[in-house]
Amino acid sequence: MIICFLVGVIYFLLQTSLLLATGEGWTKFWLLDHIENFQYWDASIYAQLAVNPTYSAFYPLWPSLVRVLTNPDTVEQALKVMIVTSEILFLASLPLARLTFDRIIKNTNVSRIVFILYALGPNAIFHSIGYTESLFSLLSLLFLLSLHTAEQKEISPVTTLSLYVAIFVLSVLLNLLRPVLLQSWFAITFILIILSIIRGISSSNGDDLALTAKTTPLTILVGIGSIVGYSIYGFFCLNTAGNFLAPFQAQQSWGRTIAFRPWLLVFPRSLLMDIHALYTSILVFAVLGYLLYAIYRGWREIIINLPSKPWIYIFLFHPLLFIAILTGLSYFAKGWIQSIPIHHPRQVLNNWRSFTVLYAVALSGVHCIINFLANSGYLYSNARHYFGTPYGFVSIGVMLTSLSIPKLNRLMWVIAAVGVVWLGSQWFNYGSGGWLG
Repeated sequence: MIICFLVGVIYFLLQTSLLLATGEGWTKFWLLDHIENFQYWDASIYAQLAVNPTYSAFYPLWPSLVRVLTNPDTVEQALKVMIVTSEILFLASLPLARLTFDRIIKNTNVSRIVFILYALGPNAIFHSIGYTESLFSLLSLLFLLSLHTAEQKEISPVTTLSLYVAIFVLSVLLNLLRPVLLQSWFAITFILIILSIIRGISSSNGDDLALTAKTTPLTILVGIGSIVGYSIYGFFCLNTAGNFLAPFQAQQSWGRTIAFRPWLLVFPRSLLMDIHALYTSILVFAVLGYLLYAIYRGWREIIINLPSKPWIYIFLFHPLLFIAILTGLSYFAKGWIQSIPIHHPRQVLNNWRSFTVLYAVALSGVHCIINFLANSGYLYSNARHYFGTPYGFVSIGVMLTSLSIPKLNRLMWVIAAVGVVWLGSQWFNYGSGGWLG
């Protein structure tokens, strides 16, 4: 609880000081100036929906909550409520975030790092400017914690039923808040495929049967809940616009099209953190795939190559450049490479054998896949979708715990420190009208 309080204080002081430093930032945050000076479109659109409900690519739960809280007459009134409410929800949910990370990651040191990355990283700003991130993250934390608890062996039938109801309701609400129907079904499909692979290469049939018994009801609840959640909005769109799939088609007006643009792997044409999110999701999928392949081949250990010189990590500012340098050193300067053995891949994989963990990996990762394959020529908002919610941080935490490499944990503290500075930069950009991502 102390760390949650300290993180909240640091966040608030950083926000306040940087907004005051920009001169106009403080008046912009509290909307003490003309609303025309508020440049952040998502919040403005949700505020318009709070005043005048209609169909759009933006989902109805957040503006509906604002309308219940205050019944605003103007967009400006709605924005004021949204900004303050989003920050309150975020700060109030920090203890829940810490608890959720502790329970799922199962490593206190790693979960502490992940918590700080989540709460004080550059994308934490989106929890405080009237966007859906704060409410989506709060519901997601409850959802993940409910999934994890429902997977435990020693829980009573009454508790199980209560958790199942909570999972279904939360799945409905999440799909009324943001467009995650396709992502949810991708995650379910991913889980079933990975668990089938694990059963095929595993020697512990008893554990696999128990995992399957837990997976089936969770799959049904999340799958049906996501359909019900979208359908509530879909039928509203059908009645008002004559189109059940209007929210999906509305995104075409942003210029989002299906296209393979490999240059985005090098030049995101947006903030650099967007490409960090893409490569982080690739890394998590790659580590899981490497573990599964090692077990399939019957390997007793796997090898992870890391730079032996700390300064080489500076090249992480662009992940592809870091990969190229690491690959080159592995061939031409092996003295600068530290090969770290990871013993007993089957035991390491146990950290991933969970519906909750695999759901977090898949849901966070598929956002990056969609942003890469369906975009407007930029990787806009990729980091916000990956690093702005708890799912990506659960994935990172489980990966770090399973590898159990102290050097990587120390590196994450350095990244956390950079993230705090970057968060300050984000608040400065907000105050001065800059792009946030």
